[in-house]
Amino acid sequence: MSDEFSKKVPKALLGISIAIAIAVIASISLQGTNDETVTSKQPVNPQHANTSVNKDASPYLSSKLYSGPFAIFDEGYGINDIVFFIGNEIQLDSRGEILFIRPDGEIHHTLHFDGSKQAVNHYFTPVSSSDLKECADCKFFGTWEIAFRSIDGISYSSIYFEVEDRR
Repeated sequence: MSDEFSKKVPKALLGISIAIAIAVIASISLQGTNDETVTSKQPVNPQHANTSVNKDASPYLSSKLYSGPFAIFDEGYGINDIVFFIGNEIQLDSRGEILFIRPDGEIHHTLHFDGSKQAVNHYFTPVSSSDLKECADCKFFGTWEIAFRSIDGISYSSIYFEVEDRR
């Protein structure tokens, strides 16, 4: 009987530990809902108006650096800097596209998200030295927008960041 008891105790402790970890993560996630929503204070770029996905987008956990389960790590970048874009614990029923939009309104690139995968990790350089040589007329410096085009599930507010010419 003691062998059976010793086998059940570690499984029970593991279950309790997992439940506590989930509760802590949920608590931390919910603390973000107390942050001031800055969507109305974000820069308005009329050139981005045609890419606006949903004017009624939810400010669900939005701030300058994150929107819902999506986030970037910094609000300012320079030439050859890397933007780390992540999405974690995406709701199962959420699907759509993520548009990375330059200050001139051009879509730099697009990324798909799907809650069945629950995570997105994407790294990119908004402007590199070679970009400046290859496209002298492109506007890389200024306010970039990460817009979300939801197909199913929650609509997310845009995330904005600055790219500065620090030459």
